[in-house]
Amino acid sequence: MKCLAKIVLFLFLPGFFCGCEHKTELNTLTFSGMGTVLSVIYTGERNEVLENAVKKDAETVENELSYYKESSFVSILNREAHEKEISVPEHVCKLIEKSIQFGEMSDGVFDITYKSTGELWENNGNKIPDDKTIEEKQRFVGGDKLSVNCAENKIKFASKGVKIDLGGVAKGYAIDRAAEIMKKHGVENFIVNYGGDMLFCGNKGGKPWSIGIKNPDKPSEILKKLELGTSGCKGVATSGDYERFFVIEGETFSHIMNPKTGKPVKDAKSVTVIGENATLTDAAATAVSVALHEKERVEKIMEKFRVKIYTLSGEDSVLKEW
Repeated sequence: MKCLAKIVLFLFLPGFFCGCEHKTELNTLTFSGMGTVLSVIYTGERNEVLENAVKKDAETVENELSYYKESSFVSILNREAHEKEISVPEHVCKLIEKSIQFGEMSDGVFDITYKSTGELWENNGNKIPDDKTIEEKQRFVGGDKLSVNCAENKIKFASKGVKIDLGGVAKGYAIDRAAEIMKKHGVENFIVNYGGDMLFCGNKGGKPWSIGIKNPDKPSEILKKLELGTSGCKGVATSGDYERFFVIEGETFSHIMNPKTGKPVKDAKSVTVIGENATLTDAAATAVSVALHEKERVEKIMEKFRVKIYTLSGEDSVLKEW
C-alpha cells in the first residue's frame, strides 16, 4: 500500500514568515504524530510550557484513539466490545457519540464502522476483495451496530465483526483540543495544522488569514484564494485521492472508503470544507468525498454541518463552489 501526506492547501501569508510587515512576533512548533506532521504557528512571546502541553496532548489523542496502537481505546473496543460493555473516558465516549451523530447528519456516508469492511482492503494479501466477501462484511457496518451510553461512559458492539476507526475525526478533534490549550495560555492568533486539516484563529497582524486551494494536476497553480476573517476560529479540512492512496494488483484506490458499498470512493480529487471547528470539518470533508456525485446529499451535508464546500473531480480542473 502507498500512502502520501494529505496536504491540499497552500497558505498565502504575505509578510508572514519574516514578520516584517506588521512587526508581529511569530513562533512555530513542528513535530511528528498521528502518522503525519503537526505544526502550530502563533503570535507573541515563545511559550515552552504551552508548546509542551500541545505536544503532550497530541500524543495522548494518538495513544487513545489510534486504530493501529494495541493499547488504544479504539483497539480495546475492537477486540472486546462485542463480548461486553467497555468503559472509556468521558471524552472518548462523547467523540464516538458525536461521530454517530455525524453519520446521521450525512445520511450514513460518514460512518466510523466503515472499518468493518475497510479492513478487507488492508488485510487481503494485496488482493482486491471479491464482492461476496465485501457483502458479507457490510452487515457489520452502520451506526446502529454500536450501543453508546455516555451517562455511564460505556460502549458495546452488536456483534463480533464490528470495527470502528476514528481516523475521520481524530485529527480534527486533536486540533480543537490544541486550540483550547492555546486559548487557555492567552494566545488568540494562531494556526494549528495536522497533516492538512487546519484551524485558523484570530488574524495575522490585523489582517485575515488566507488560504489557496491547489490544482492537483498542477500543484503550483492556485485555483481559488479564500480569506477566513480576522476574529474567531475557522476549521479547514481537506480530503482527496491524489496525494493519499494505495495500490492493489496494479490498480490505484482512494484511501477514503464508502461505507455504503464497502469499496474505495472514486473521482474525489479534492474536497475542501470550511466550518466552525476542525472536528466538524474533518468529518464533513470525508462525507462529501463519499457523496461527491450525489447533489442532494452534498447539499444536505452543507446545510446540516453548516459548512462551505469546494470540490474538484473529473478530467478537468474546474473547482466547484457549492
